Amino acid sequence: MADIKQDLLALEYSPSFFMEGIQEADINLKLPPAPVGLATVSGVVTDGTVPLANATVKLFDKDGVPFRHTLTDEEGRYSLSGVPVGTYTISAAMVGYRMSGGMGLTLAAHDVLQADLTCVPDDSLKLGTIAGVLTTMGPEGRVPLAGAKLTLRDSQDQVVATTYTADDGEFLFYDVTDGVYTMVSTADGYLPSAPVLVNATGGSIANVTMDMAVDSRTYNGTVSGIIRDKNGGVVAGCFVGLYQRTGQGAEASETLVAITKTNSEGKYLFGGVTGGQYLVKAKLNR
Repeated sequence: MADIKQDLLALEYSPSFFMEGIQEADINLKLPPAPVGLATVSGVVTDGTVPLANATVKLFDKDGVPFRHTLTDEEGRYSLSGVPVGTYTISAAMVGYRMSGGMGLTLAAHDVLQADLTCVPDDSLKLGTIAGVLTTMGPEGRVPLAGAKLTLRDSQDQVVATTYTADDGEFLFYDVTDGVYTMVSTADGYLPSAPVLVNATGGSIANVTMDMAVDSRTYNGTVSGIIRDKNGGVVAGCFVGLYQRTGQGAEASETLVAITKTNSEGKYLFGGVTGGQYLVKAKLNR
């Protein structure tokens, strides 16, 4: 029998380069030693009884970093060859099934290990999912809106789920049973969104984009505080003015835009303050 040739040095490659005219290219390579004593991992993926075809089998290294994957055949079998010596975990996943628990493997040179995996059916994975992004109009165009409340109602107008948008405006409802739903969003300072109809059937995935407009009546801010005398006592009936500051440097100006007087506790409050730069001034006459 002829000797089987084996690699001594591993395949290495240079960066790509461009040749033009009568140039001289000097390309040097340093070849690392070829891996020796590679192992093989194979097995069958089942639901506990029935083999699962087209399940994904993935091998992770000792740090949990994905190393390689493959798919099972019609009989649920898989094989991963040429695996370097080391410590690994292996798992399987299949649509409609829970990912199998990670099986630990320690591979020595020339090992051929059998690793059978089980994916348990999960009916909740056959339910619907609604995902989306909520945006609003900012100074430079559409921007994500964080912290808004999403409410999902069924065809009987009953609330079935609520959630809140993340920092990037994303939201998600899962385990949604078949049916027709209405979804709305609410947030302080914004007008409620128009209702969005979503149809969930047969474990469908619905991707939705929603938008909210600023409510100019409630989006504005407030300015409040307490006026005290030099001894720390509260000053009731004190005049308080809200001034808006515009311009910079020598061009800066202050304009009185609202007035009020403090209550018996020395407190004052301005509502409906629009965006801008302000300062507060106060005084009391005899």
